[in-house]
Amino acid sequence: MSSRVPSVYFLFIAVILFNATLAVSQESPPELKLPKIGLVLEGGGALGLAHIGVLQWLEEHHVPISYVAGTSMGGLVGGIYATGNSPTEIRDLVHEIDWDVVLRGEIRFRDLSYRRKEDAVEYPNSLEFGLKKGIQFPEGFNSGHQVGLLLDRISLPYSEMKTFDDLPTPFACVATDLVTAKPHVFRDGSLAQALRSTMSLPGIFSPVRTSESIFVDGGLLDNLPVDVAQEMGSDLVIAVQLQSRDLKPAASLSSLGVLGQSISVVIAANELRSMQKAHILISVPLTEYNSMEYEKEDALIQEGYKAAASKAAVLSAFSVDDAGWQEYLDKRHARRREIPAPQFVEVIGTKPSLARDMERQLSINSGKPVDTATLDRQLTNFAGVGRYSRLGYRMVERDNQQGLLILADEKQYAPPIVRPLILIDGGEYNNVQFVLGARITFFDRGSVGSEWRNDVAIGSQYGVQSEFYRPFGGTHRWFVAPRAFATNSRAVYYQGGTLISDYRNRQAGGAFDVGYSFNKTGELRIGYEIANQKFYPSEGPATLGTLQGRVGKTSLRYNFIDRDNAIVPRSGSDLHFRAQWTDATPGATSGFPVTEIQMNLFKPVKKPSSAFFAAQGGTSFTYHQTGVPPFSLGGNQNLVAYGTNEFLTNQYFLFKAGYLHELLKLQPIVGEKLYAIVGFEAAKVYGLSNVSSLPMDAFGGLVVNTFFGPVLVGGAYGATGHHKVFFRLGRLF
Repeated sequence: MSSRVPSVYFLFIAVILFNATLAVSQESPPELKLPKIGLVLEGGGALGLAHIGVLQWLEEHHVPISYVAGTSMGGLVGGIYATGNSPTEIRDLVHEIDWDVVLRGEIRFRDLSYRRKEDAVEYPNSLEFGLKKGIQFPEGFNSGHQVGLLLDRISLPYSEMKTFDDLPTPFACVATDLVTAKPHVFRDGSLAQALRSTMSLPGIFSPVRTSESIFVDGGLLDNLPVDVAQEMGSDLVIAVQLQSRDLKPAASLSSLGVLGQSISVVIAANELRSMQKAHILISVPLTEYNSMEYEKEDALIQEGYKAAASKAAVLSAFSVDDAGWQEYLDKRHARRREIPAPQFVEVIGTKPSLARDMERQLSINSGKPVDTATLDRQLTNFAGVGRYSRLGYRMVERDNQQGLLILADEKQYAPPIVRPLILIDGGEYNNVQFVLGARITFFDRGSVGSEWRNDVAIGSQYGVQSEFYRPFGGTHRWFVAPRAFATNSRAVYYQGGTLISDYRNRQAGGAFDVGYSFNKTGELRIGYEIANQKFYPSEGPATLGTLQGRVGKTSLRYNFIDRDNAIVPRSGSDLHFRAQWTDATPGATSGFPVTEIQMNLFKPVKKPSSAFFAAQGGTSFTYHQTGVPPFSLGGNQNLVAYGTNEFLTNQYFLFKAGYLHELLKLQPIVGEKLYAIVGFEAAKVYGLSNVSSLPMDAFGGLVVNTFFGPVLVGGAYGATGHHKVFFRLGRLF
């Protein structure tokens, strides 16, 4: 209880004592009217899950709540409760949430379109910005798509309500308006938008924009909105405060930690004012937890329950009997709404042509009750194309008909979308190679669904490539893809740990492909490439000679990507196949065929661990006069204990097996996880002298998946005495 208890509480206690006295002398004491109780729930990230335990105790002890007000996570829990869900239903909902996915804000890799999967594999990091109005970065690490779908699902039955007072329990939540620099209290409008606004932590979640406001987390100005509950009509306010961990003077802080702690100081100041206004204060001791430990939901809920129980002597005064409690539940249930079956689907927020295409694909949702799980998957698939920051939905009335309104929020900063690239190859620690680059993608240049993809690179490799992807046909599965390129890359060749050649490979040319896209997992292409090539030594002896001339290739390529993660896969598989006829290349005496296949399998062993297997092979079908041999092994990706490009061959087989074990989970906004990795490789190479024809090695190391991409540091030992310490930033598989 706060130190300064308002007079209404004293008055209510006096009424209780007065009626208790009357009960001694009268057979039928007058009925006591309970005050309207307002429950106020504080924000606090994962700590806010403790509110579920408080609600559970209040319901078990028949304490009726007339109003709910909350901020941030308190607003989310309070909003779910206000829509008529019981604490048990809220707990079940929380258990279903994959908090890593929700907090990272990324679309699951398997939900991306095939071309976005290519981007994520070839540009393995979490960086992205746009050039729509100059260089512009996202407004937050998390666009809010996943959490938005959750809130839309909760709010859908109440899309058409006039005010939040019409909910089963009247509700309000608080956000901060950056335009007015004042708190904004949501008591009407879109419930989903209100909930998104109240929990949009600055810099983490993208703010919620309207025509007049920009909303972020309400905790900055009113994290414990006791004043709001009073304004709603509460006679007595029960406030739930979350006691977080104190900062020690000797504590080490990252830049993000300093930002988070600074926000906490601002929040603590406005909390104190609100705590003094509450009639009853339930303080939940959560000093052993932090605001990001969502996986400890059960423990947090239990802490909330125990904190409410510690106030039983005071709270029980407001309990009602079984009949009164049933009446309260019946009234709440009577105000619950069902989702009407939409008679149409309408899309807003994007180009008319794109809206029409989305409406056509979503039309299966009309004329029947909304299956929110199916709708969530459909909208996530649209988001997986890369154009939208988020998609959401609500009910709307048009011409006396209920319909499903889809809200598409295009990225404020794009297109074009820029994915930067940072690759550092320390396979030879005394000859480190690096590449800085970017992929710049434009949408709908010339036709809906088309993409103009441009790649640039500098460093050990210089190059530009531009491809225009143009789908056609009723389903947009068929496509044509002309491209042009110019590259100048470094190629180093080692033998026995000694650099024997340092070459540059310069090419310029173009290609034209026709292909078919297999939904989100694969692509088949056939095409012809023509270029001019010069392969020449930049330093050292011309071991391979100097080659220059025309290149001509007809190729058939099939790529299949069905892993669960672009960077550190735990399950799924990949398949890459190419068959080509080279009619001309410098150094070749005639045309020749080449076929290569690569397969990867990722299999979870148990929750923190997984195994991976790879098999690949290639052949030129006994053709040996092919200029520079078409296959190369050795280095950081394959046979890592051996020198870079130590095995140049016209035919090979390679097998790999390994084990990946999760060691440490990082904060979602900083990185993913720290892993230990071990593996074994064995190969068979043909037509080479002075090297082993059966190279094998074992390797091990640590992998941390950072914002800039995966970093691997390890060591390897080969069967013929080869060994090395290596590192790399970039692709892991």
